[in-house]
Amino acid sequence: MFSQIVNEGTLHINQSTLVYFGEEYTNKSTATHNNHGDLYLNNNFINNGITSANSGTTVFNSSTNSIQTISGLTTNINFFNLTIDNSLTGVKVADDFGLIIDNAVSLLDGDLRLVGGSQLIQTHIGTNLNSSVSGNLLKDQQGNFSVYGFNYWSSPVNNSSVFSLSGSLFDGTDAALNPFTPQQVLFNSGLPYDGLPSVVDGSGNVTTPLTINTSWLYKYSRGSGSVAEWIKIDENSDLVTGEGFIMKGTSTANASQNYVFKGNIPNDGTYQFAISAEEYLLIGNPYPSAIDTDEFIKDNISVSSGGNGAADVIYGTLYFWVEGGSTSHNYSGYYGGYATRNLTGGAPPSVSPILVSGLGSSEFAIPPKQYMAVAQGFFVNAVGAGNIVFKNSQRIFKTESSGESIHYKNDTEKSIVRIGYDDPEGFHRQIVLGFVPNSPANINYNIAYDALMFDSREDDLFFIIDNDLTKKYVIQGVGTFDNTYELPLGLKITEEGTHTIKLDSIENFNHTIYIKDNVLDVTHNLSELNFEPNLPPGEYLDRFKIVFESQNTLDVNEFDISGLNVYYNGDNSIVIDNKNNLEIDKILIFNVLGQKILQVKKKSFKQDSIVIPFRKKEGVYLVRIESNQGEETYKIFKR
Repeated sequence: MFSQIVNEGTLHINQSTLVYFGEEYTNKSTATHNNHGDLYLNNNFINNGITSANSGTTVFNSSTNSIQTISGLTTNINFFNLTIDNSLTGVKVADDFGLIIDNAVSLLDGDLRLVGGSQLIQTHIGTNLNSSVSGNLLKDQQGNFSVYGFNYWSSPVNNSSVFSLSGSLFDGTDAALNPFTPQQVLFNSGLPYDGLPSVVDGSGNVTTPLTINTSWLYKYSRGSGSVAEWIKIDENSDLVTGEGFIMKGTSTANASQNYVFKGNIPNDGTYQFAISAEEYLLIGNPYPSAIDTDEFIKDNISVSSGGNGAADVIYGTLYFWVEGGSTSHNYSGYYGGYATRNLTGGAPPSVSPILVSGLGSSEFAIPPKQYMAVAQGFFVNAVGAGNIVFKNSQRIFKTESSGESIHYKNDTEKSIVRIGYDDPEGFHRQIVLGFVPNSPANINYNIAYDALMFDSREDDLFFIIDNDLTKKYVIQGVGTFDNTYELPLGLKITEEGTHTIKLDSIENFNHTIYIKDNVLDVTHNLSELNFEPNLPPGEYLDRFKIVFESQNTLDVNEFDISGLNVYYNGDNSIVIDNKNNLEIDKILIFNVLGQKILQVKKKSFKQDSIVIPFRKKEGVYLVRIESNQGEETYKIFKR
């Protein structure tokens, strides 16, 4: 009698053929497993090679009191139909392993457990084909630990076509010890409005489950974007598949709180949400697998906008709440913001000083990736009336541990420029400029390539598109790079102090980036040095642009081809060394607002050293010298 079954070559099971394996089965790294019939497994399946199936069913039906496992070195396995008929324990899919099913999952008798980052992907078209008699799917996901911090969720499972926290959300604190027997989370309400962590024994088993405070349970359905339109729910509220909801944490001592979503039907197939023009909707990844945000966006925009649909249903931008280290339940104590993702790329939310000081979430400044994690909730905004659609074709096996997907708690052909802005309080905003070849994007507004800010601040930096000064964009996508592009920036200042514009990072981009000052008609090399405009409070909506060619620059060398040297001598004078006796007709001095504060005009200046008394306050000034050979502008610093 053999203790295991090993395939070292090619195992082919024909259609309408029944095969029974009583021992552990290993498909070796050099082997191929082609199952087109019905395979009954009484033990584990270890896949280190290649698997395929276009018909038939793989059935796990252990007759012993042991958990069956699906694992392997290839990190994925392919079946056509899958049936779980293990009533004594269940079937466990190893952490970060992909279970890919072409057709249907039947939880006949027994549970299917997706451990940690493992995922279930189904590839057929149409509606949900899954069924259950007495089995369940159990899937882990981690949320923010803080009792003050929100997570945005959507369930990957349902019970009788709906999901509610009572009956479907379980404590995953001891998931490693008790993968099939998590305990239902508890609920409280009222003061002090805090959730509670699990109570565990000395071995790590949960003795009292975690508690969710129902004061912070909300959904958002087809609203105008107003905060007042959040809809209160409780633990018994029914949510349809793909509907988003928010919830606060438990104050667990762990780095994150692990939850288990448990339902008798794994979500699968096509789901739709009706929406009307300019409505906002909180939805979420409905599947027990990652989804490709690019494919989701394309399925909900028209072909002319670079998508697959007949009309633009959404603006093509997804907004993800990212918790930033909130310190209380009071609104003034909330730290967080909305990260943004579209076909151009991802932009993180405005980072608060609490993160700068090292107390915020390490995920806060990470841009959203192309692949959305299991159970992630997000906002969309509608262009016009239609149906938002989720499809199996959007599903993909990408794990969080690999860094390819993120739950908030690569685009090689694109070029990305990430421009940062720091206000005097220490908040950091990043805006994203992307060049997306082979796309319909251009320097005008483009659905799914340009993204409005969801939560602009009193002091902020943003793109202005189509000369629409009422809108602030956090992402601008254009087509193939052109060094003649001039892309307007808006800068809003309410607080005096240091405002800094900087280059956060570049991806697949090797051109110099400048900020052009339209008032002074000069450029600043942002690729070499941060830009700190010394400006009073106000809105600067037509002054600055991102450009890629230098003009008269703010950071020119103080010596030019004419032989002039212009500097502040530290003794309340500006000195112009004119060793070549250039004929100077006019000298003008401006502050950084572009205001002329001094003009010196004589018939000609021929002396080799010109001294101009200058008793202005400390700061940066510009000296423009006009001569019969042209004009030059110089920057000086008065300290």
